[in-house]
Amino acid sequence: MSKPDFQAMNLTELRQYVLAHRDNIEAWDEFAARPRLNAVMVPADTPIEEQERIIKELVDRSK
Repeated sequence: MSKPDFQAMNLTELRQYVLAHRDNIEAWDEFAARPRLNAVMVPADTPIEEQERIIKELVDRSK
């Protein structure tokens, strides 16, 4: 059996593969490393109140 080329897969294909092969760490690592265009990055040391404000602002903007 040949090894899949995870880098050649688009994000949707890779997600489907990871869901079907949950024990494949290499596939999961590739999936987790992919950038997400709609991701919001908040530093881990951001106070919870500030995180809540950011989330509320994003939700309000999406309405």
